[in-house]
Amino acid sequence: MRRLYGAFAVAALAAATPSVGVAKDRPQAASGKTQVVAKLNTREITITDLRSEMARLGLAPGDPAAERAAMESIINRALLADAAREANLHRQPTALRHMATAREQALADLYLASASQPPEPTRTEIEDFVADNPELFSRRRMYTFSVLTLSTDAFDAEDRAPLFDESKDFTDLKSALDEAGVEYSVTPAVQPSDAFPPAIRKQLGEYGPRDNIVIRGDKTTQIMKIASVKGAAVKSADAPIVARRLIMAEGAQRRAANLLERLKKESSLAYYRRSAAPARVDGQDR
Repeated sequence: MRRLYGAFAVAALAAATPSVGVAKDRPQAASGKTQVVAKLNTREITITDLRSEMARLGLAPGDPAAERAAMESIINRALLADAAREANLHRQPTALRHMATAREQALADLYLASASQPPEPTRTEIEDFVADNPELFSRRRMYTFSVLTLSTDAFDAEDRAPLFDESKDFTDLKSALDEAGVEYSVTPAVQPSDAFPPAIRKQLGEYGPRDNIVIRGDKTTQIMKIASVKGAAVKSADAPIVARRLIMAEGAQRRAANLLERLKKESSLAYYRRSAAPARVDGQDR
């Protein structure tokens, strides 16, 4: 049975917030359109604040649940920040360092987002991308996994792999872990093929039920056993839209990496702590 080793992260965001009352007298701009969407004590929260928070959290615009989550985030942050000021925490050295870092990070993120913006792909580039990446479009798949997580220190591939490689589930592996007193957890997961990095995605396209992905981290290891696979092809009408988004995202990532590499080369940079310096590559210090 095939087994794929990799290191990557697949994350999902879900947010739910309780409903609240809506004020009847909402302030309006000169145009007559409502710009203030909430008021917390004396602070007015505008639609711009809300959209900015949604972008910061990576939430989809136009989704009421996403708007509620973003509003809750703004309110929670404001209330906690006010409480911190009342406790005089904003004058402590630790807080000052955190605030300076946050301001610098915000400025860096703003510049990076602007400087790494790639050009719009042409129609030919979009069509070529769809043709070159069938696993993202015509052969896109939806995988159902059973995920067993345990400490990396307790995972010995030579000893443990035979216990799950050929099995339809983790019954034998769990028995061995229970006998050894090893803590673990088993949870279900559903992920589309486009949730994985390209190298893993292409190999995963050849996998089926009972095959495994082993994600070995410094502290924990995850064994993802494929329970079922279903076709989830992107509709031909939607393919150009999806392709453009992916091309833009990949282009922005490449431009950002190139930008940072150039800025480092143009700067005077010296490391005085070996453990904080870049790792050695091919026997040389970077």
